[in-house]
Amino acid sequence: MTIFLKKIIIVSTVVLGSLSLSAQKFTPQKNSVGFNFGALSYSGRFAVDASLASHTSLYASVAYRRRVWDKLYVRAEAFGGRIRGDNSNVASQASKPNGQFQTEMAELSVKGEYDFIDLQSHKVTPFVNLGAGVYTLFNYSSTAGAKEGSDKTGFAMPVGGGVKYKLNNRVKLLAEGNARLFSKNLDGRTGSGINNPNLYYSFGFGVIYELTPSNILW
Repeated sequence: MTIFLKKIIIVSTVVLGSLSLSAQKFTPQKNSVGFNFGALSYSGRFAVDASLASHTSLYASVAYRRRVWDKLYVRAEAFGGRIRGDNSNVASQASKPNGQFQTEMAELSVKGEYDFIDLQSHKVTPFVNLGAGVYTLFNYSSTAGAKEGSDKTGFAMPVGGGVKYKLNNRVKLLAEGNARLFSKNLDGRTGSGINNPNLYYSFGFGVIYELTPSNILW
């Protein structure tokens, strides 16, 4: 074997090795779907001195996440649950504006969500999110009166955070708390001097499923 032929073989080996390494390119997981469930709690006037169970109900949601940059995601979510409050039989509120209301709620929102730690290489990360959405109410009833159709829809601003845990390369678990600010009064109490915070709280758990494996060979 001539020296020239040996050089060709060496160069070819190096080139093929480089091409093989470049072919094994790491691709981050960009798309996932999730399911969440938990408790949704009302904090307005009809919850004063009442038991937690009287103004807390269940919710469920489905979400789609898209990684847009490093640890930043866009989260689109369909959320549904019941909101209620009832202190009509609370003795301390007998001479005050007590009452009850109940409604089902459906909400569509888009949030920005940020993980503080990259779950590609770690197991646990705290996260925060903030967004905006639209909601509608149905099966509405309140001792404060009925709502007009146009008053049953409005805007919501959910803000929250929690912790994610990577179970394996495709599945993550989360625990999450949120506060929601609604653009309109939900319990039906209106008028001058009425201070309705329009704040509703939720706490729940969820599962995230990555739609692609963590590594793809191009």
